[in-house]
Amino acid sequence: MAKSYSRERAIIRDAANSAFGRQRDVLESAGKILADLTQLAGRKFVQKTPIAPKKSGIGGFIATGLAVAIVAGAAYVAWQVLRTDDNAWVDDDFDVD
Repeated sequence: MAKSYSRERAIIRDAANSAFGRQRDVLESAGKILADLTQLAGRKFVQKTPIAPKKSGIGGFIATGLAVAIVAGAAYVAWQVLRTDDNAWVDDDFDVD
């Protein structure tokens, strides 16, 4: 019984090694194809497409100011919620008489 398990393990191990080898070959081929396509696309598209410098206008300034205001407001609200205020708590002394 032990021999049959070791024989089956050897068969499975050989099949797994064979599959991993084929998978490695496929991945190497895909890598070479991708490298060739990247090189081809880099010569045709990158050189023909001029990149314009990005201009920042009043819209970017307003958006930045609005973002800073939102972050500051959220920080203030979090501070108000999480701060300890000794006067906010009700004493446990109840006169139930």
